[in-house]
Amino acid sequence: MNIAFVGPDDLSIVLFCRGIIRSLKSIPDSKVFVICDIGRYKAEIDALGVTTVSVPMYRWMNPWEDARYCARLVGVMRQKEIEVVINFTTKANIYGAIAGRIARVKKVNMHIVGLGSGFAGRRDFSGRMVRWIFVRLYRLACQLSDKVWFTNQRDREYFVSEDMVSASNAVLSRNYLDTSEYAPDVVCEQDKLEARTVCGVKAHDKVVIMVARMIWQKGIREYAEAAEMLVRSQPELKFLLVAPLETASRDAVPESYIREKEKTANFKWLGFQEDVKRLYAISDLAVLPTYYREGGYPRGLLEPMAMGKPVITTTSEDCRNTVEEGRNGLLVPPQDSKALALAIQRIVSSDELRKSMGEYSRVKAVRDFDERSIVNNALQELGLPVAIQD
Repeated sequence: MNIAFVGPDDLSIVLFCRGIIRSLKSIPDSKVFVICDIGRYKAEIDALGVTTVSVPMYRWMNPWEDARYCARLVGVMRQKEIEVVINFTTKANIYGAIAGRIARVKKVNMHIVGLGSGFAGRRDFSGRMVRWIFVRLYRLACQLSDKVWFTNQRDREYFVSEDMVSASNAVLSRNYLDTSEYAPDVVCEQDKLEARTVCGVKAHDKVVIMVARMIWQKGIREYAEAAEMLVRSQPELKFLLVAPLETASRDAVPESYIREKEKTANFKWLGFQEDVKRLYAISDLAVLPTYYREGGYPRGLLEPMAMGKPVITTTSEDCRNTVEEGRNGLLVPPQDSKALALAIQRIVSSDELRKSMGEYSRVKAVRDFDERSIVNNALQELGLPVAIQD
């Protein structure tokens, strides 16, 4: 059985999809192809024992580029005689489904882990037009797909209510991660020391971390403002922001804004980081004050939870289920910098509370979000012969 996993780029595959690929590889007599925009992470994907095929994907909306992307996918699927395809993330979902049907792939599946700014963006004419386009493209893609795998109950309900997908073809799971890779003891003391040195963090400092895309909807402004509110009352508190610049997004945070915020003594922007585990390891608390259309269980919360950190996020339907209020973290209203600052202050001010919340974060991550059972169960619901794990 020739199986294609279609994603946006090699980094996304490495960060989010290795568990799925390992499960696909376990299917007897299967050959797995990973189709994405290949760059510096090719060797890490090849190490999974799959065949990589590079198909560049233009990230933003452009009809000509999208048509070229779709045509290239058709060519690869025909050449490799693909029988099953699983598409991952918006563009791959839409154009992978279209390409799969044109190429006469027997079974086409989509994996939706969040709808993004196209569904929760600006409310002006441009924003409404983008949403209108995405709804219709996704409706077509769903009609061309055999199964659609969601990680967000709200997204599943929306697609079913809008007749974009039938309830019988909509598979639902939690989001997932490898909790053995993100564990409290995976970072050695020397790496922690180096991370503290790079970040300018002293031994007695308390560290708050946010890992996200550099767009307003992720709560960048609220995070920076919370840091400003606490700089005088808690000078030992340091705020780290891990977020690559987004130059083409309509919702992008300008570099000038974040550089200005860096002038605050307790705030440091680290840009993109390949290894966030060492930064989580030196952190006392992770926050994600998002009002973005998340996939239900954002990785920016699951990763630090698995590493035994308390978390703070918003009451948004798209991420609040990661937090059991008062047990592994706190919830705050979206776009409320003051509430975020107060919640941060409450957790970092109590060693006992921070310790108990962090311990329960780890328990919850292993119990509710470990990929070994979630991924295999979902793939079996897609009709693939993988073994179910308890």
